[in-house]
Amino acid sequence: MKSVHQIRVWMPEIEPVVWRRIHVYSHTTMYGLHAVIQVAMGWDDSHLWSFGARWDHYGHNGEEASAYTVAQVLPEVGSSAGYVYDFGDHWVHHLEVEKIHRPAPNTHYPRCSAGRRACPPEDCGGPLGYERTLRAIRARKGPRYRDLREWGLHKYNPAHFDRDEVNRQLSDDPKQCRYRLPAPWQEDVLDLSSRRYPGQPDPPAGQDVDHPEVQPEEKRVEIEPTDEVVNTLTTEPPPSVTDAVDAVLDALDKVDQARARLGAALRAEQQKTGASANELAARVRGAMSRPLVLRALRHKDDAPADEQPPAGTPHTRAQ
Repeated sequence: MKSVHQIRVWMPEIEPVVWRRIHVYSHTTMYGLHAVIQVAMGWDDSHLWSFGARWDHYGHNGEEASAYTVAQVLPEVGSSAGYVYDFGDHWVHHLEVEKIHRPAPNTHYPRCSAGRRACPPEDCGGPLGYERTLRAIRARKGPRYRDLREWGLHKYNPAHFDRDEVNRQLSDDPKQCRYRLPAPWQEDVLDLSSRRYPGQPDPPAGQDVDHPEVQPEEKRVEIEPTDEVVNTLTTEPPPSVTDAVDAVLDALDKVDQARARLGAALRAEQQKTGASANELAARVRGAMSRPLVLRALRHKDDAPADEQPPAGTPHTRAQ
């Protein structure tokens, strides 16, 4: 019989506390729980994330979140876990199971039954940046407030919370659901035992696999240890620190050039179609967040390196 986990989610590093009470089926995957938290809290799901429970991690830099259920990670009342969203701003959430109950009749799950206050704006700089954002909104002046106006965040209301809107985005209506159906919380648990590497052929049915037998008289060749550090992937000595730093800086330069090209393309698209900044941000979701899109549209002098020579070297080379 199906059961439902009632979970309280709150952000302990923010005062007053931002919190939600959500209800999800116990067989929901951890990836599905991540999506429910994103909708309930009001995040854009445009950054990396991870759960942590009992020495294990699920999500980015952890176990496959789609292979584990809420009942497995949070098995009983009082079970708790951590959830971090945006490894840059590092928004910490605490989760605690309040109840495990039967589904109510004529009730859609997942759903949000209670909560207080709006989540912080995306890319505002973590808890410290959030406090500065609130001070700028209250003062209605200063350079940070001018940035908030350009980003369209000067009307941000930290006390706002619309439970009905959250539940509409968690519904099965394809016009209102936040995610494309089937939504992440509707997906089945991933069976890792059937996962194979790309291009790996299936083993023939009923055919034994022959393993070479080692004769007793054969002796193992002892490999003498060496002090030289060897790259196990290429069997070549590792590069010097200077070469490694230069390679990293070259990669950063390419990222800056790519962002500049994307900014130029966004401005051209806006002039051609008249699309709003929000529409453009939705198109490049994952590559650039909304504030970065607005910043790219604001700076007219951003251009690719091969079209406009930069005023100076973006990064300092290691000597």
